[in-house]
Amino acid sequence: MLDELSGQHQVIITTHCPLFVDRTNLRSNILVNNKKASPAKNVTELRDALGVRASDNLRNAEIALVVEGEDDRRALAALLPSVSKRIGTALQTGLIAIDTLGGGTNLSYKLSQLRETICTCHSFLDHDKAGLTASTKAEAEGLAAPADITHVICPGLDESEFEDMLDEALYADFIKNRYGASLASPKFKGKKKWSDRVKAAFEHQGKVWSTKLEAQIKSEVADLIAGNPSVALNLHKRGPFDGLVVALEAKLDQLEGGKKV
Repeated sequence: MLDELSGQHQVIITTHCPLFVDRTNLRSNILVNNKKASPAKNVTELRDALGVRASDNLRNAEIALVVEGEDDRRALAALLPSVSKRIGTALQTGLIAIDTLGGGTNLSYKLSQLRETICTCHSFLDHDKAGLTASTKAEAEGLAAPADITHVICPGLDESEFEDMLDEALYADFIKNRYGASLASPKFKGKKKWSDRVKAAFEHQGKVWSTKLEAQIKSEVADLIAGNPSVALNLHKRGPFDGLVVALEAKLDQLEGGKKV
């Protein structure tokens, strides 16, 4: 509502609430100190003025990339710098921080927390029931716009998750050698998401599957990505990742534009 009004009228709000901070145009936020008013230069200055405390990993962050789990965080920390020097530098300096949900259903709560730390947010979520429900809820609550969310949508799959974007050659031999299960199994084919297909392939070959084993394998695959980011992605399924890169660079453009005099 305030954005709509500001399109036709001058809107001035006096507040100590971080929710009213303009995150994309920092200089539109005027700080008053010792009877002097001046445009904010950076997010740190705004946080100090408003008494906002950010966690250690968000101390210097102006953009928070929200992902579902720690494996996704480690994988993206390696993949993003391998394709974008600009994003790599932003990650290294802390301008961009990758934060985790511990499950897609916590998205709205996480975004509300991050909003209070004056971070611009982008979410990278699985394209499954949990991810879609979470994103729909966040948008309905005004915590995210469609431009702020990227889903892992892979062609030919009814549902998909982070690992569906990967080149099978990255992990197939590792899984076969470590667990004695071949992903050449016909059960690994189909339209289900990666973890469901791996489960079906394991059980088809007489291997007991469990939630603990799934977490272990996903962690090991994340290690493989970190060690080989340049060859980790499948050329035909990496579209969501490339879309994420474009979205993050666009947010960097917005921040840089908002800091100009």
